[in-house]
Amino acid sequence: MMAAPGKRIITIDILRGITIFAMILCANIGYQSDLPAWMFHGQTPPPTYEFNPDVPGITWVDLVFPFFLFTMGAAFPLAMRKRLENGASRWEVTGSLFRRWLTLTVFAIVLGNAYQIGASPRPAIIKGIFSLALWGVMFMSLVRLKDERKCRLMNNAGMFLLIVMAVLGTDYMGLKLSRWNSDIIIMILADIAIFGGLIWMFTKDNIRLRWLVLFFIIALKALSSYTPEVLSWVPSMASIGWFFSWGFLQYLVIAIAGSIVGDRLLDHSRSGEATDIDTCHIAAGITALAAALVQLWGLFTRHILADFVISAVLGLAFILLTYRRRNVMTWLGYFGFAFMLVGIIFDPIDGGITKDHCNLSYMLTTTGMTALTGGFVLALELKWQIKGRGLSGCGQNPMLAYTVTNFLTGPVLTMCGITAWLDAISVGSPFWGVVRGLVFTLLMVAVTCFFTNRKLFWRS
Repeated sequence: MMAAPGKRIITIDILRGITIFAMILCANIGYQSDLPAWMFHGQTPPPTYEFNPDVPGITWVDLVFPFFLFTMGAAFPLAMRKRLENGASRWEVTGSLFRRWLTLTVFAIVLGNAYQIGASPRPAIIKGIFSLALWGVMFMSLVRLKDERKCRLMNNAGMFLLIVMAVLGTDYMGLKLSRWNSDIIIMILADIAIFGGLIWMFTKDNIRLRWLVLFFIIALKALSSYTPEVLSWVPSMASIGWFFSWGFLQYLVIAIAGSIVGDRLLDHSRSGEATDIDTCHIAAGITALAAALVQLWGLFTRHILADFVISAVLGLAFILLTYRRRNVMTWLGYFGFAFMLVGIIFDPIDGGITKDHCNLSYMLTTTGMTALTGGFVLALELKWQIKGRGLSGCGQNPMLAYTVTNFLTGPVLTMCGITAWLDAISVGSPFWGVVRGLVFTLLMVAVTCFFTNRKLFWRS
């Protein structure tokens, strides 16, 4: 059985945890370790790591962002439906969406300016101590506590200290603070959170309408990519100041698809129905995961026809394995195969799949890959009640996990001289290059789970 009503849906937490694990790993592997190109973003290949949007293909690194967007969308119904059922009005829930947007936007700007600490002229130990202090202040500002009064006091104290840290950062550390400095990933998530949340609110009782909204956004993306002259009458507004860009909204394709999956998982969780997972279901789950992994070969090596044929065969195998075994896990598989196969078809239309600049093939294919991976995880959970403690712990506390390496464990390792040692032994060594990444990643998992187990979550 999945989670009982009111409980978390572990599948989503594990998927988000896998995403965060991959995010920290890819950011900390050795860049001078002679690792192959598929260990880096498809459009920033070694040895120069310079961005080249004309390089088609994706790697596992390029899955991090869409996986996170998908799980964000899947969490919309879990968070908002619960609030509505607990008596909150539509206006109160809508207000919480705006507060969430504001929190993430401020968080993005804080992080964007904090990334300058490494370039400060101050000694390494001072920079390390400042980073640790900043992480502590972010903790105070964002932590959620059961005692609402203590929580407000802690958050308000943290926000006051954040202003103090900004003054110190400018006057003592030599940072050049600006609202234009932001973490682009968090800024996109902030805008997707509010627009995706509003779309869910508008369509929460009409899933067909949400599908229509999804197709409408896909159509707009296609028009803007293939026949931009059709939209020439639209005023040119690439962005509205420092906090919003219209281009961010293309990622609603992934988030809205995730919200459809989230509603389906929530319905199953609350139905109380016993889902019998037999050997064929497990084989189907493995088939789904294999289909997702095949993309990392076919789309990277550019064997598109072979990739499509193999994926279609695996899709047929999935159907045969789950024939007359219809349940939430098989539905998720059909959903994933449909998106992924359509995404592969769009690859030649788009001139090759690319994350940057993001094209329709990328959004559809990665949406399907996320759903198929989720189907595999769901099969394991339903069959053996696998909880994935480490991964789900990170998935429940994503913003804390996102900051741990840069502002907590990273500075500690640097001040102890361990980072310099890892850097030295990883030069020219693929093995040590991966070990370097795993050290930082496993420390992130340990620290995040420490706080998660103590019910200390950050607002996100």
